[in-house]
Amino acid sequence: MNITMTGNLGSGKTSVCKELKQLGYDVISAGDIFRDIAAARGISVIELNERAKKDRSIDDMLDRRSTELGQTLDNTVFDSRLAWHFVNESFKVFLLVKTDEAARRVFSGDNRNAEEYQSIGEVREGLKKRADLEQERFLNLYGLDYYDGSNYDLIIESTSASPKQIAAEIERRYRQYLAEPFSTKVVLNCADKDRVFEEMTKDPGNTEEYHLNFSKIFS
Repeated sequence: MNITMTGNLGSGKTSVCKELKQLGYDVISAGDIFRDIAAARGISVIELNERAKKDRSIDDMLDRRSTELGQTLDNTVFDSRLAWHFVNESFKVFLLVKTDEAARRVFSGDNRNAEEYQSIGEVREGLKKRADLEQERFLNLYGLDYYDGSNYDLIIESTSASPKQIAAEIERRYRQYLAEPFSTKVVLNCADKDRVFEEMTKDPGNTEEYHLNFSKIFS
């Protein structure tokens, strides 16, 4: 079985994946697959990205490649927005972060120059707009509700925890899941082990309950 990692913008999944790599897991990102497709076509990633805006078949190719890799690899971490949907038989992890912390991370991070944000408030608005656009795109292209917690096996609120702590928690839950699969589990404040709050959802079909979990974390 593989691990698929996703999360809201600024949740730190790339940093967590680096820590998982230190723990011995191979990590494949959507960017890696995208670069492979570009190389196979003999074009740059930028050019492929431009073509993808008008050519749905490129997205389809990326999705198929994720599925193929998921069928041939094992004990591998897939760092991709939708890998949880295309990689069968995976342990599906979603990282949440409170909006203020996400904005702070983006504003102070290495990608600030690329984003050209002038203030944390501007980052907040930008993150919200990007999240809304992604949600709309996923619904239109795939009929998926990205923020429906029932899509995932483990949801971790990452605001107060370090990437190393989160990676250790994911590995522990992954091993637990392999031994005895569980319904969606929500872990809050995983940096503070004395206050870890776990919620086993009783009704996997209750979308409203999952959205309530998400809203509680963001409040």
